[in-house]
Amino acid sequence: MSILYLLLSSIIMIIGLAGIFIPVLPGVPLVFAGTFIYAWATNFNVITIGYVILFAVLTVLASLIDYVGGLMTAKKFGASKYGLIGSIVGGITGLVFFSIPGMLAGQLLGVVAGELCFGTEMKKSFRAGFAVFAGYLAASIIKVFFAGIMVIIFYFRVLM
Repeated sequence: MSILYLLLSSIIMIIGLAGIFIPVLPGVPLVFAGTFIYAWATNFNVITIGYVILFAVLTVLASLIDYVGGLMTAKKFGASKYGLIGSIVGGITGLVFFSIPGMLAGQLLGVVAGELCFGTEMKKSFRAGFAVFAGYLAASIIKVFFAGIMVIIFYFRVLM
């Protein structure tokens, strides 16, 4: 029976890993869900409560970094509230109409448009826009790292 739970957990974790790069899916939380399902189904014998707590902390950290990474980077590089609003609107619009590439381009263009509309000079507007893009990439790398730690620990514990 634990093989069925391992298979189910693995499928959920694979979908979660894909979700790191597909914004519609909650990537790291799905990886956590996969580990939790197996832990719960096996009465926390192999994946203990301690590991579940570790995975939960990594999930929360990854989620926080994901949501604030681009915005904090943009703010640090001089984006105003108009640029940040433009980033959110542009990212959502780009995602709806053009999927992942549209989201990235929409965030970049949204920051630049938001800054330009409220009087910021072109050079500073583009700097803020690229900062949002850099923040998104950095957050993605961190999410891959945290999810990777969870997956490696999970399979090490289950298969060893």
